Formats: sequence, C-alpha cells, structure tokens
Amino acid sequence: MIPYFVSALGGYLLGSIPLGYLLVKYRSSVDIRASGSGNVGAYNAGVVTGSTFVGIAVGFLDGAKGLSAVLAAWFVFGSFWPAAIALLGSVIGHIAPVWLRWKGGRGLATACGGLFAVGLGFIIVWCTLWAVCKWQKLSILTSNVIATIATPVILVLMPSGLMSAVMTMETTPAEYRILAFCLTAALLVSHRDALKEFREERMS
Repeated sequence: MIPYFVSALGGYLLGSIPLGYLLVKYRSSVDIRASGSGNVGAYNAGVVTGSTFVGIAVGFLDGAKGLSAVLAAWFVFGSFWPAAIALLGSVIGHIAPVWLRWKGGRGLATACGGLFAVGLGFIIVWCTLWAVCKWQKLSILTSNVIATIATPVILVLMPSGLMSAVMTMETTPAEYRILAFCLTAALLVSHRDALKEFREERMS
C-alpha cells in the first residue's frame, strides 16, 4: 500500500503546481481564473494572453507534470501500477489544485504527458477521434467530450497486439485499459460543464 500512497500523493503534488496560473501572471499580470473560461490550462492561457506561444508553453509544462510523475514513480518503484497511480494523481492535482482552491485545468495535457511514458494507445485514439469531431465542425469542448468518452471503448475493442505495439512501459493491454477508464472518469469530471452543454444541445 505504501508505494501506491506515495505515488498518489507525489503525483498529486506535482500535478497541482499551477504552472499555467504562474506563467500568465508573470507575462500579463492577469489572474487566469478570473479571465476567459476561468480554466488554468493551455487553451485559456492562450486566449487570455492573446499569445499562441504562451498557450503552447503552458500545454508543454502541464504535460511535463504528468510525465515527471510517471517517470518518478517508475524510477522509485519499478512497476506499472505505482506509475499509473502517479499519473492519475497528477491529473487530479491539475484539475483540483489545493493551491488554487481546487480550481484548475481540464487535465488533458497532463494526462497526455504521462501517457507518453506509459503507452501511446490512448493518445492516438483520442487525437484521431478529436480530429474527426473537429472535421465535423463540432466545438472544441464537445470534441473533447466525445473523444474522451469513446476512447476507452475503442481501446477495449482494439486487438491486444496492436495496443502492445505502441506500449512504452512494461504492462498488459488489460492493465492499460483499466488505466484508460480511470483517466476517462477524471477527465469527464473536469469537463462537467461541457457535458452539461453537450446534453442540452442533444435535447434541444
């Protein structure tokens, strides 16, 4: 239990570092939580500052939090589940950072960064689905929701051999699928406003 607790706590603390908030504050003296969507992630950082560079920089920094959490847990404990739990912890930390009174970002960049060290299946499927949604002229948030919901389902249907071909950490397709569902749950919590909008659009 100790490796899991340490991984969860360490991942949370890494993920909760409010890099987007700090960078926007430094560049523009603006509280990103009170501007735009109020989200501290990459997209809102770019909107608030009017700088694509800042948005991209925040995205990379948020991704680095997830990647660092996974690599640290793997280095210390040398097995999949501590690393996976560290990734989940970092995503939750980014979504609900204690330093910003639980108001953070959506966690997509942080999840993506960590998944580079675990396996690329989730990223490949999610990005493909998102691109298709945008091609259909859906909004960014709606595309996020559809891609996030559908990705673990497709991973379940995907041949295990294909998943193994894009795995970067030693684990099984079954374990990776469990992680995918856990990540999806966390990401959907951070997209609850978009989910509400999505439901209203479908009911109207």
